[in-house]
Amino acid sequence: MRSSTVLAGLATVLAPLASAHTVLTTVFVNDKNQGDGTGIRMPLDGSTSTSPIINMNSNDMICGRDGLKKVSYTIPATAGSKMSFEFRAYADGSKPGFIDDSHQGPVSVYAKSVSDFDQNPGGSGWFKIWHDGYDEATKKWAVQKIIDTNGILSISLPEGMPTGAYLLRTEVIAMQNVTTISEGNWVVEPQFYVNCAQVYLQGSSSGQLSIPKDKEASIPGHVHPSDKGLHFNMYDMEGSLPYVIPGPKLFRPSISGAANAKAALTIPTEFPGAVPDNCILKNANWCGFEVPSYTNEDGCWAATDNCWAQSNKCFADAPPSGQKGCHVWEKEKCQVLQDSCFAKQFTGPPNKGKVWGDVTVKTSVTVPGVMKGADLADDDAVPEAVDNNTNNNVVKPVDNTNVHIPAATTFITSSSVPSKSVTTIPAAATETRSVSCGRGDKKQKRRMHINRHKRADF
Repeated sequence: MRSSTVLAGLATVLAPLASAHTVLTTVFVNDKNQGDGTGIRMPLDGSTSTSPIINMNSNDMICGRDGLKKVSYTIPATAGSKMSFEFRAYADGSKPGFIDDSHQGPVSVYAKSVSDFDQNPGGSGWFKIWHDGYDEATKKWAVQKIIDTNGILSISLPEGMPTGAYLLRTEVIAMQNVTTISEGNWVVEPQFYVNCAQVYLQGSSSGQLSIPKDKEASIPGHVHPSDKGLHFNMYDMEGSLPYVIPGPKLFRPSISGAANAKAALTIPTEFPGAVPDNCILKNANWCGFEVPSYTNEDGCWAATDNCWAQSNKCFADAPPSGQKGCHVWEKEKCQVLQDSCFAKQFTGPPNKGKVWGDVTVKTSVTVPGVMKGADLADDDAVPEAVDNNTNNNVVKPVDNTNVHIPAATTFITSSSVPSKSVTTIPAAATETRSVSCGRGDKKQKRRMHINRHKRADF
């Protein structure tokens, strides 16, 4: 018990600090909450879990900080499912909010088919299944639309995704640190908020997905500071619209007779990373299991030790999304068991067979409907068949060779991209530094952007 309390205290110290930023914490499948942190590769350090990624060449761009390592459990779904992603400014939900409303910008969702979740997710094979930028009709950025839905983005998965393991990658880009040319220089420092969810899909087909070359992305490397959508001044958009969303074209594979195929699909129950059937309480990617039965004093105390050992691991493994389940396990399982041993009740365990499930899913959450993304009349209004040699998107990709940039222009950025002529500021492969964000009126923000040494902390 004592060691559990110590670990709980440490976890509290590492809890998320005040933040204007954001992190993906929870996934819903067809409006069903999968549990806070479950299946999501989250940063391990709660104090920086919501911090952005600045270096566009960093491996952190793949699945976020600590995102190259798999988590224990995987989210089951079907091709065509409604997938909802909840983002929080405070990872543990201790305070409401998605992101500071000054951090406007585009949002995208990518997917990658993997042989298993031990596979390094970097490199090619990524494709974008949804995106939204600046909506001229509503005069809202994608970020603002998600603020309006209390931090939850709902999309539909493409119906033509074959059965298998996938990483779904969310990418929120905050553009408040990007301005126009000043004295021949662009100030380009967009902030990327990236996470991946492990998903196992039951599709209407099997085999490898063929991605058209012009719609396939390699991450890192899918965006560059010279991309039109990344050196866009959101404070002065006159003459710059329509906004071009960074990254590749959309690719939403579909199949003939998709409606009938979708209706026949069922959520898989047996797949790698499935939550075990004998899990009686879940917290993120940890499960508590029933302790051994006993009929004597030694067995009672052995069962108690077993319970506290599981409790310690729960607190140790809890991601920044919280330890609510660990506290329930500690209070309602281990403490009750220990008290029964002290009371000389040596037949047990007490409350044997009780199943708590995931206590975080009991929280009432309103899941919004599917959000219409850019380039689609409706998010699930996809052609019956996809011709891999054609592009059905309205927004064309940016050809950076045709972007007019004066010869004297230097891009000021934290991202190092050797393949293009860009002056860069060196940055480490993985970042742990705190990032300051500007706030205040438009003039204050512009001064901050032009001279980053005068940038105000949030």
